[in-house]
Amino acid sequence: MFPDEVDVAALTVDGWHIAERPGFWAAHWREQFIDDDEVLPRAWGVPEAVVTERMKDLYASQSWPVFRIELRGDAELAVVFRNFADDGGVDYLVVPGSGRKVIEIASLEGHQRGPGLSWPELVAVAGRQPDRVRRAQTLLLLAPAFGDEAADTPEAVSVLSDAMRTLGATGDTAKLAALAVSDEVVFWGRVPWVAGVPDMDDAPRNPAGPFALSAAERQLVTELLAP
Repeated sequence: MFPDEVDVAALTVDGWHIAERPGFWAAHWREQFIDDDEVLPRAWGVPEAVVTERMKDLYASQSWPVFRIELRGDAELAVVFRNFADDGGVDYLVVPGSGRKVIEIASLEGHQRGPGLSWPELVAVAGRQPDRVRRAQTLLLLAPAFGDEAADTPEAVSVLSDAMRTLGATGDTAKLAALAVSDEVVFWGRVPWVAGVPDMDDAPRNPAGPFALSAAERQLVTELLAP
């Protein structure tokens, strides 16, 4: 997944403290999800300059911020801001635990792979977190890696809008949430899912695609993300 000569352990740092800074969520979504320099700052009530500073924290750092989310047992889902000078991107990784191999379910970069989660899985993973704030953070953190036509509902818009307000958004969160479940996003949009498989060639969870996971990996991912 990473070149052998890269000391990943030395580069990675816990990223959750950055999420407490003003403009973080607008910056996170700007690069990966909704490329709109008006709607995002307005929804979060921050100037564009603040969003730019948070983007530097995430993408111009010498370190790699990592956000870890609990799944089941000792398994985690890790979001890694891979700040290579010439090969940057954001990787969404299932870490099964017990010494098992890390599994990439999505990667957002020039040669993107995904989507990595369906809408029911995204909501389920967020719902398993220990408190209201972490549930909202998880929902918005993982949102860029999801793409699912099942989210095209007023209920999904409400869920995302409520999460934004929980984390301090003061503007038109319903408008931003509606964009998030539309086809007007950077990568995935309204992707059909059938039996845990996204209808997208570049999705690792699509067994017919060029980046397909093994059958055992797909099954493990499905079990760990299942509602």
